[in-house]
Amino acid sequence: MTLPAHVGIDRAHESVNHSVGEYVRGMAHMNGMESHWAMLKRGFDGTYQKMSPKHLHRCVKEFAGRHNVREEDTLEQMREMMANMEGRSLPYKFLKMGNGLPSGPR
Repeated sequence: MTLPAHVGIDRAHESVNHSVGEYVRGMAHMNGMESHWAMLKRGFDGTYQKMSPKHLHRCVKEFAGRHNVREEDTLEQMREMMANMEGRSLPYKFLKMGNGLPSGPR
């Protein structure tokens, strides 16, 4: 089954039904997602201590990237990170810009 492109997934998708006691079916399981969220939570506790709603998507994307290269050696991880940074920037004025919440910039 292929999901529509607007969902953001362009490959076959499977699911398991936890409510009926099904946790693994072939390669369909939640272990990868649980590992991803565990890495994100460790990063929150150990590095960031706060993730604002305005920039949460950036934190999630960063840790998704870390998760995807976790089996590569450190030098290859660093090369991948540098390649993904090329041509990208986050200007300070955008970083500090208000997000529309009553508490101001976050």
